[in-house]
Amino acid sequence: MTSDPRNVLFLSPPVEDYLACALLHGLRVSLGDRVVDYPRYDVAYQSYPADKRSLVYGRGFSAFFELPALPINRDGVEARLLAGEFDLIIFPDIWRQYELFTQLRPLLSPMNTVIVDGHDSPNVYPHAGFWWRQPRAWMKLPRANAGFLYFKREWTEDTQFNVWHRAVPRLARRLLPAYRGLRRTSFGFIQRKIVTAPPAKTKDFPRHVVDAEVAALVPGSATSYAFDSEADYYADLRSARFGITTKRSGWDCMRHYEIAANGAVPCFRDLEDKPETCAPHGLAPGRNCRTYRSAAELMSQIAASDAATYAQLQAGAMEWVGGKTTTRIAAALLRAWGERS
Repeated sequence: MTSDPRNVLFLSPPVEDYLACALLHGLRVSLGDRVVDYPRYDVAYQSYPADKRSLVYGRGFSAFFELPALPINRDGVEARLLAGEFDLIIFPDIWRQYELFTQLRPLLSPMNTVIVDGHDSPNVYPHAGFWWRQPRAWMKLPRANAGFLYFKREWTEDTQFNVWHRAVPRLARRLLPAYRGLRRTSFGFIQRKIVTAPPAKTKDFPRHVVDAEVAALVPGSATSYAFDSEADYYADLRSARFGITTKRSGWDCMRHYEIAANGAVPCFRDLEDKPETCAPHGLAPGRNCRTYRSAAELMSQIAASDAATYAQLQAGAMEWVGGKTTTRIAAALLRAWGERS
Protein backbone atom coordinates (compact mmCIF):
# COMPACT_ATOMS: atom_id res chain seq x y z
CA MET A 1 0.00 0.00 0.00
CA THR A 2 1.14 3.58 -0.59
CA SER A 3 2.96 5.54 2.12
CA ASP A 4 1.33 8.73 0.83
CA PRO A 5 -1.94 9.05 2.79
CA ARG A 6 -4.77 11.24 1.55
CA ASN A 7 -5.55 12.65 4.99
CA VAL A 8 -3.68 12.42 8.31
CA LEU A 9 -5.09 13.21 11.73
CA PHE A 10 -2.30 14.30 14.05
CA LEU A 11 -3.70 14.30 17.59
CA SER A 12 -1.76 17.09 19.25
CA PRO A 13 -0.37 16.38 22.73
CA PRO A 14 -1.45 18.60 25.63
CA VAL A 15 2.07 19.97 26.22
CA GLU A 16 5.07 20.99 24.13
CA ASP A 17 7.01 17.92 23.07
CA TYR A 18 10.12 17.95 20.89
CA LEU A 19 9.49 14.68 19.12
CA ALA A 20 5.83 15.50 18.44
CA CYS A 21 6.73 18.93 17.11
CA ALA A 22 9.48 17.57 14.86
CA LEU A 23 7.14 14.92 13.52
CA LEU A 24 4.37 17.44 12.80
CA HIS A 25 6.89 19.71 11.07
CA GLY A 26 8.11 16.90 8.82
CA LEU A 27 4.59 15.75 7.99
CA ARG A 28 3.38 19.26 7.20
CA VAL A 29 6.39 20.01 4.97
CA SER A 30 5.76 16.76 3.10
CA LEU A 31 1.97 16.63 2.97
CA GLY A 32 0.81 20.21 3.48
CA ASP A 33 -2.81 20.73 4.51
CA ARG A 34 -3.53 17.01 4.27
CA VAL A 35 -2.21 16.88 7.84
CA VAL A 36 -4.80 18.05 10.37
CA ASP A 37 -3.31 18.80 13.77
CA TYR A 38 -6.15 18.62 16.26
CA PRO A 39 -6.42 20.56 18.39
CA ARG A 40 -4.17 23.15 16.74
CA TYR A 41 -0.66 22.58 18.10
CA ASP A 42 -0.08 26.28 18.75
CA VAL A 43 3.51 25.93 19.95
CA ALA A 44 4.55 24.59 16.54
CA TYR A 45 3.52 27.75 14.67
CA GLN A 46 5.30 30.99 13.79
CA SER A 47 2.35 32.87 15.30
CA TYR A 48 3.12 31.63 18.81
CA PRO A 49 3.37 34.76 21.02
CA ALA A 50 6.93 36.05 21.37
CA ASP A 51 6.43 36.93 25.03
CA LYS A 52 5.58 33.29 25.85
CA ARG A 53 8.39 31.57 23.97
CA SER A 54 10.90 31.71 26.82
CA LEU A 55 8.45 29.69 28.94
CA VAL A 56 8.43 26.77 26.50
CA TYR A 57 10.52 23.76 27.48
CA GLY A 58 14.11 24.22 26.32
CA ARG A 59 13.09 27.78 25.37
CA GLY A 60 11.71 26.18 22.24
CA PHE A 61 15.11 26.15 20.54
CA SER A 62 15.49 24.13 17.33
CA ALA A 63 11.99 22.66 16.93
CA PHE A 64 9.14 25.00 17.83
CA PHE A 65 7.59 28.16 16.31
CA GLU A 66 8.38 27.12 12.72
CA LEU A 67 5.18 26.30 10.85
CA PRO A 68 3.39 28.95 8.79
CA ALA A 69 -0.36 29.17 9.17
CA LEU A 70 -2.43 27.13 6.72
CA PRO A 71 -6.21 27.01 6.34
CA ILE A 72 -6.60 23.67 8.10
CA ASN A 73 -10.14 22.39 8.56
CA ARG A 74 -10.46 21.25 12.17
CA ASP A 75 -14.27 21.22 12.30
CA GLY A 76 -16.20 18.07 13.11
CA VAL A 77 -13.15 15.87 13.59
CA GLU A 78 -15.00 13.17 15.52
CA ALA A 79 -17.70 12.87 12.84
CA ARG A 80 -15.00 12.77 10.17
CA LEU A 81 -13.26 10.00 12.10
CA LEU A 82 -16.49 8.01 12.17
CA ALA A 83 -16.87 8.58 8.44
CA GLY A 84 -13.40 7.16 7.80
CA GLU A 85 -12.03 10.39 6.32
CA PHE A 86 -8.55 9.91 7.79
CA ASP A 87 -6.29 7.25 6.32
CA LEU A 88 -3.82 7.65 9.14
CA ILE A 89 -4.28 8.64 12.78
CA ILE A 90 -1.18 9.49 14.81
CA PHE A 91 -0.84 9.55 18.58
CA PRO A 92 2.51 11.39 18.89
CA ASP A 93 2.75 11.27 22.71
CA ILE A 94 1.05 8.12 23.99
CA TRP A 95 2.12 8.60 27.62
CA ARG A 96 0.10 11.81 27.77
CA GLN A 97 -2.59 10.62 25.37
CA TYR A 98 -3.52 7.20 26.72
CA GLU A 99 -6.94 8.44 27.89
CA LEU A 100 -7.68 9.73 24.39
CA PHE A 101 -6.45 6.42 22.95
CA THR A 102 -8.85 4.61 25.28
CA GLN A 103 -11.72 6.88 24.27
CA LEU A 104 -11.13 6.46 20.54
CA ARG A 105 -10.11 2.80 20.59
CA PRO A 106 -13.34 1.52 18.91
CA LEU A 107 -12.46 3.65 15.87
CA LEU A 108 -8.83 2.59 15.68
CA SER A 109 -7.13 -0.32 13.96
CA PRO A 110 -3.52 -1.26 13.18
CA MET A 111 -4.24 -0.25 9.58
CA ASN A 112 -5.23 3.34 10.35
CA THR A 113 -3.32 4.18 13.53
CA VAL A 114 0.28 4.47 14.67
CA ILE A 115 1.55 5.20 18.16
CA VAL A 116 4.62 7.28 18.96
CA ASP A 117 6.40 7.10 22.30
CA GLY A 118 8.98 9.82 22.85
CA HIS A 119 9.10 9.44 26.62
CA ASP A 120 12.55 9.38 28.21
CA SER A 121 11.72 6.10 29.94
CA PRO A 122 12.47 2.84 28.10
CA ASN A 123 9.16 1.49 29.39
CA VAL A 124 6.12 1.49 27.15
CA TYR A 125 2.43 2.25 27.61
CA PRO A 126 0.86 0.88 29.77
CA HIS A 127 3.75 -1.08 31.31
CA ALA A 128 5.27 1.44 33.70
CA GLY A 129 4.77 2.45 37.31
CA PHE A 130 2.69 5.40 36.19
CA TRP A 131 -0.09 2.93 35.28
CA TRP A 132 0.76 -0.01 37.52
CA ARG A 133 0.07 2.09 40.61
CA GLN A 134 -3.60 1.87 39.62
CA PRO A 135 -4.01 -1.88 38.98
CA ARG A 136 -7.78 -1.81 38.45
CA ALA A 137 -7.55 0.93 35.88
CA TRP A 138 -4.46 -0.68 34.30
CA MET A 139 -6.30 -3.94 33.65
CA LYS A 140 -8.95 -2.11 31.65
CA LEU A 141 -6.62 -0.04 29.47
CA PRO A 142 -6.50 -1.05 25.79
CA ARG A 143 -3.12 -2.47 24.84
CA ALA A 144 -0.85 -0.87 22.27
CA ASN A 145 0.68 -4.18 21.22
CA ALA A 146 -2.53 -5.41 19.62
CA GLY A 147 -1.03 -5.10 16.17
CA PHE A 148 -0.33 -1.36 16.25
CA LEU A 149 2.97 0.06 15.03
CA TYR A 150 4.68 1.54 18.08
CA PHE A 151 7.52 3.99 17.41
CA LYS A 152 9.87 4.15 20.38
CA ARG A 153 12.75 6.59 20.91
CA GLU A 154 14.29 5.15 24.10
CA TRP A 155 14.23 1.47 23.11
CA THR A 156 16.28 -0.71 25.46
CA GLU A 157 16.10 -4.19 26.98
CA ASP A 158 13.35 -2.83 29.26
CA THR A 159 11.07 -1.98 26.33
CA GLN A 160 8.73 -4.90 26.88
CA PHE A 161 4.95 -5.14 26.57
CA ASN A 162 4.48 -7.38 29.59
CA VAL A 163 4.82 -7.42 33.38
CA TRP A 164 6.87 -10.54 33.89
CA HIS A 165 10.01 -9.32 32.07
CA ARG A 166 11.09 -7.54 35.27
CA ALA A 167 11.59 -10.93 36.88
CA VAL A 168 14.25 -11.72 34.28
CA PRO A 169 17.86 -10.69 35.17
CA ARG A 170 18.78 -7.47 33.40
CA LEU A 171 21.56 -9.00 31.29
CA ALA A 172 19.16 -11.68 30.06
CA ARG A 173 16.43 -9.22 29.10
CA ARG A 174 18.21 -8.49 25.83
CA LEU A 175 17.39 -12.05 24.78
CA LEU A 176 13.65 -11.53 25.18
CA PRO A 177 11.82 -11.19 21.87
CA ALA A 178 10.68 -7.66 21.04
CA TYR A 179 7.11 -6.85 20.11
CA ARG A 180 6.88 -7.21 16.33
CA GLY A 181 5.24 -3.80 15.95
CA LEU A 182 8.11 -1.91 17.54
CA ARG A 183 9.87 0.58 15.28
CA ARG A 184 12.74 2.96 15.90
CA THR A 185 12.34 6.72 15.88
CA SER A 186 14.30 9.73 17.06
CA PHE A 187 14.26 13.48 17.22
CA GLY A 188 14.43 15.27 13.89
CA PHE A 189 16.15 18.52 12.97
CA ILE A 190 14.79 21.22 10.69
CA GLN A 191 16.67 21.20 7.39
CA ARG A 192 17.01 24.97 6.98
CA LYS A 193 18.77 25.21 10.36
CA ILE A 194 21.66 22.96 9.30
CA VAL A 195 24.78 24.79 8.12
CA THR A 196 25.55 24.21 4.46
CA ALA A 197 29.33 24.58 4.83
CA PRO A 198 31.80 24.16 7.71
CA PRO A 199 31.84 27.41 9.72
CA ALA A 200 35.00 29.16 10.91
CA LYS A 201 36.27 27.97 14.26
CA THR A 202 37.72 30.16 17.01
CA LYS A 203 37.74 27.84 20.04
CA ASP A 204 37.59 24.21 21.07
CA PHE A 205 34.36 24.23 23.10
CA PRO A 206 31.13 26.23 23.26
CA ARG A 207 29.98 28.04 26.35
CA HIS A 208 27.31 25.44 27.18
CA VAL A 209 29.10 22.29 28.37
CA VAL A 210 26.64 19.81 29.87
CA ASP A 211 29.26 17.48 31.37
CA ALA A 212 30.35 19.04 34.69
CA GLU A 213 33.70 17.22 34.62
CA VAL A 214 34.56 18.67 31.22
CA ALA A 215 33.09 22.08 32.13
CA ALA A 216 35.54 22.30 35.03
CA LEU A 217 38.35 22.29 32.44
CA VAL A 218 36.75 24.88 30.14
CA PRO A 219 37.01 28.45 31.52
CA GLY A 220 33.81 30.46 31.18
CA SER A 221 31.60 27.46 30.44
CA ALA A 222 28.19 26.74 31.99
CA THR A 223 26.40 23.45 32.53
CA SER A 224 22.93 25.03 32.45
CA TYR A 225 21.22 27.19 29.83
CA ALA A 226 23.72 29.80 28.69
CA PHE A 227 21.70 31.70 26.05
CA ASP A 228 18.35 33.43 25.80
CA SER A 229 18.17 33.33 22.02
CA GLU A 230 18.55 30.48 19.55
CA ALA A 231 20.64 32.68 17.24
CA ASP A 232 23.22 33.34 19.98
CA TYR A 233 23.25 29.69 20.99
CA TYR A 234 23.84 28.56 17.42
CA ALA A 235 26.51 31.20 16.83
CA ASP A 236 28.42 29.94 19.85
CA LEU A 237 28.18 26.33 18.66
CA ARG A 238 29.36 27.31 15.19
CA SER A 239 32.47 28.94 16.61
CA ALA A 240 33.45 25.77 18.47
CA ARG A 241 35.26 22.75 17.09
CA PHE A 242 33.58 20.32 19.49
CA GLY A 243 30.31 20.09 21.42
CA ILE A 244 29.81 18.08 24.58
CA THR A 245 26.79 15.85 24.99
CA THR A 246 25.78 13.06 27.35
CA LYS A 247 22.94 10.78 28.29
CA ARG A 248 20.46 12.83 30.31
CA SER A 249 17.03 11.49 31.30
CA GLY A 250 17.26 9.41 28.13
CA TRP A 251 19.95 8.73 25.52
CA ASP A 252 18.41 10.92 22.84
CA CYS A 253 18.27 14.71 23.12
CA MET A 254 18.22 17.69 20.78
CA ARG A 255 21.72 18.71 21.80
CA HIS A 256 23.30 15.90 19.74
CA TYR A 257 21.62 17.25 16.62
CA GLU A 258 22.21 20.92 17.45
CA ILE A 259 25.96 20.34 17.73
CA ALA A 260 26.24 18.54 14.40
CA ALA A 261 23.82 20.93 12.65
CA ASN A 262 26.06 23.85 13.56
CA GLY A 263 29.21 22.25 12.17
CA ALA A 264 30.78 21.05 15.41
CA VAL A 265 31.82 17.49 16.26
CA PRO A 266 29.72 15.79 18.97
CA CYS A 267 31.71 14.40 21.88
CA PHE A 268 29.36 11.92 23.53
CA ARG A 269 30.23 10.56 26.96
CA ASP A 270 29.80 6.76 27.30
CA LEU A 271 28.16 6.44 23.89
CA GLU A 272 29.31 2.83 23.65
CA ASP A 273 26.87 1.95 26.46
CA LYS A 274 23.84 2.96 24.38
CA PRO A 275 21.73 0.04 23.10
CA GLU A 276 21.70 -0.22 19.31
CA THR A 277 17.91 0.04 19.18
CA CYS A 278 17.91 3.29 21.16
CA ALA A 279 18.17 6.75 19.58
CA PRO A 280 20.29 8.54 18.53
CA HIS A 281 20.94 6.18 15.64
CA GLY A 282 24.00 6.25 13.42
CA LEU A 283 26.52 8.05 15.60
CA ALA A 284 29.80 6.20 15.20
CA PRO A 285 33.03 7.15 17.03
CA GLY A 286 35.83 7.84 14.57
CA ARG A 287 33.38 8.51 11.76
CA ASN A 288 31.12 11.34 12.90
CA CYS A 289 31.73 11.86 16.62
CA ARG A 290 34.02 11.17 19.56
CA THR A 291 33.20 9.16 22.65
CA TYR A 292 34.94 9.29 26.01
CA ARG A 293 34.81 7.92 29.55
CA SER A 294 36.43 10.83 31.37
CA ALA A 295 37.33 14.45 30.79
CA ALA A 296 41.01 13.52 30.81
CA GLU A 297 40.48 10.95 28.07
CA LEU A 298 38.58 13.46 25.93
CA MET A 299 41.25 16.14 26.30
CA SER A 300 43.90 13.59 25.37
CA GLN A 301 41.97 12.61 22.23
CA ILE A 302 41.57 16.23 21.18
CA ALA A 303 45.23 17.02 21.79
CA ALA A 304 46.25 14.11 19.58
CA SER A 305 43.84 15.04 16.75
CA ASP A 306 45.17 16.65 13.57
CA ALA A 307 43.38 18.91 11.09
CA ALA A 308 42.64 16.12 8.62
CA THR A 309 41.06 13.91 11.29
CA TYR A 310 38.96 16.80 12.52
CA ALA A 311 37.75 17.65 9.03
CA GLN A 312 36.73 14.04 8.49
CA LEU A 313 34.77 13.93 11.75
CA GLN A 314 33.13 17.28 11.05
CA ALA A 315 32.04 16.20 7.57
CA GLY A 316 30.70 12.97 9.03
CA ALA A 317 28.73 14.83 11.71
CA MET A 318 27.15 17.16 9.16
CA GLU A 319 26.24 14.24 6.93
CA TRP A 320 24.75 12.39 9.91
CA VAL A 321 22.45 15.24 10.96
CA GLY A 322 21.46 15.76 7.32
CA GLY A 323 19.97 12.27 7.47
CA LYS A 324 18.01 13.11 10.63
CA THR A 325 15.81 15.93 9.39
CA THR A 326 12.17 16.27 10.38
CA THR A 327 11.09 15.27 6.89
CA ARG A 328 13.16 12.08 7.02
CA ILE A 329 11.77 11.14 10.44
CA ALA A 330 8.24 11.69 9.12
CA ALA A 331 9.02 9.77 5.92
CA ALA A 332 10.27 6.79 7.94
CA LEU A 333 7.00 6.70 9.87
CA LEU A 334 4.91 6.94 6.70
CA ARG A 335 6.99 4.28 4.99
CA ALA A 336 6.57 1.85 7.90
CA TRP A 337 2.83 2.53 7.99
CA GLY A 338 2.56 2.01 4.24
CA GLU A 339 4.38 -1.30 4.45
CA ARG A 340 2.15 -2.44 7.28
CA SER A 341 -1.07 -1.27 5.62
